Amino acid sequence: NLLTNAGRDWMIAQVYTNTSAGTRGSGYIALTANSTSPAASDTNLAAEITSGGLARADATTKSHTGGTNSTTIQHTFTASATHTNVQKSGLFNNTKDNSDTMSHENTFTAVTLQSSDTLQVTWTTTLG
Repeated sequence: NLLTNAGRDWMIAQVYTNTSAGTRGSGYIALTANSTSPAASDTNLAAEITSGGLARADATTKSHTGGTNSTTIQHTFTASATHTNVQKSGLFNNTKDNSDTMSHENTFTAVTLQSSDTLQVTWTTTLG
């Protein structure tokens, strides 16, 4: 997965330079059917899905083993509408608003979902 420029800057601020309390990690997962290749300069997930059960969600699993560089962030979405060619995901530090930062984005094999279908998205990130 591609670490975006904004994501890298945000992570550095979280780890080294942020002096305010209450900041949160990049644990919101978003989806899109957009097929454009990820780019380090991307700041949002183009054509992000915002309805039909696939709206951005706070991941239900966020795990990290101390002393390692690996983190797992996972969420299972349940479609409440038909979605065609869902094929890209992004990780964000907030719900969809003007203060969110996309730290990672990546593509996966396109899937079409009918109402009640589930899609489990698992991000395994390595920082270091």
